[in-house]
Amino acid sequence: MYEYVTNTERDSTRGQNVRKFNAKRAVDYARRLSFPRLVGTPAEPEARRIVQNWLAELGLQPKEDAFHFFPMLPFGMLRVLLGAGLLLLIIHRLLLSSVPWFGALFGLVLPLVARKLWARYRRAAAEKLYDRRAEHPFVAAVTPGAGWQLRSSNIVADLPCRGEPVERLVLSAHTDSKSQNMSIVTRAVCSILFTLGVFVLPLATTPALFWPAWLLGLPGVIWWTFWALAVLSGVVLLTLKVANESPGAVDNAGACGVLMETAQALVADPPAGVAVRVLFTGAEELGLAGGYHYVRGLAEEPEWREATYLNFEGVGLGTKIWLATGTGPDKLRQAAAERAVEFAEQVSAAAGVKTKRLGRLVGGEADHIPLVEAGLAAVTLMFSGPNGTKIHTAGDRPELIQESSLAAAGEIVLAAIRRLEKSR
Repeated sequence: MYEYVTNTERDSTRGQNVRKFNAKRAVDYARRLSFPRLVGTPAEPEARRIVQNWLAELGLQPKEDAFHFFPMLPFGMLRVLLGAGLLLLIIHRLLLSSVPWFGALFGLVLPLVARKLWARYRRAAAEKLYDRRAEHPFVAAVTPGAGWQLRSSNIVADLPCRGEPVERLVLSAHTDSKSQNMSIVTRAVCSILFTLGVFVLPLATTPALFWPAWLLGLPGVIWWTFWALAVLSGVVLLTLKVANESPGAVDNAGACGVLMETAQALVADPPAGVAVRVLFTGAEELGLAGGYHYVRGLAEEPEWREATYLNFEGVGLGTKIWLATGTGPDKLRQAAAERAVEFAEQVSAAAGVKTKRLGRLVGGEADHIPLVEAGLAAVTLMFSGPNGTKIHTAGDRPELIQESSLAAAGEIVLAAIRRLEKSR
């Protein structure tokens, strides 16, 4: 067993094998990876080659796990979903204005219809590794490029371990980037307003079943205001477009830098009884395709299904961290996700970093989603800061990367490894 010391003790320690995370070197890794690298452009495989070369220089044997996927059908289905939601909101308003009691009754049904449409989209999103045009003929017919196939790869490297592995830990980050015609904050706000407008706001019209004049008073004014905001948000979301203008410094080169420096630290001082894997996913920005492909490959590596998965997003923005995870469709999967969140809370506290829970991402996605859907213990550590509005824009440049943010991520990772070593 290795002896660990605190940060303040490291400089005075002599003759001990001390595991260190060099934040300056992690920043250097991140900056060298900060260039536009959208899937489907020549820069995306170049980014993967850089990561592979770095890992090979450490004496590791990185595996490139290639896959292809069909991104346009799920995105087309999402646009159809937005359009359908807008249509339902408009019908609801017209009914409330003409026959209030019937409009209120329709308001009880609307969230159920929206929920069914959303579940249909989520299934299609999870199956983007396959060509599903035959199963969704209408969406395929109205979606340009529905059969468009893209290729990407995950990069997987297993780090050295002292002794027989007893615990397993997977650290992940995505290598691709993208830009959009709106900031991620705008997208998130519009997504929240539209979601509330479709799933919650219709239920608030229930009093009109018994009191039609309810919508004429102050409650009605408030309701109409939120209805208008929801409709406007849906229209804005329909204009969303993807481009290749973002260098992707904090989304997600910073997290890749953390994984690289972690690999370097553990090659120098391998953990005892803890198998650590670094996973660099591809095509995260186009619907989490790399995450879904990784899950599919676990059929050949069942031992890694028992690992704890820590996914990193936005490292470099600051030291405020949200723990994001989605609950699975049954209690078993919920329990696995909860274990990952609790583990992240404990190791973050041990590293002196505060975290807050964020149950679900509205208007965004991260690589923990396919893992949680597969019943794995996974959580995304989402770093945030004042420059978050520059994510997915040309302004996500290397100058944004804060060394203190990468240092915090590194301390969390080392605390996680120490905890797993002690639990053997």
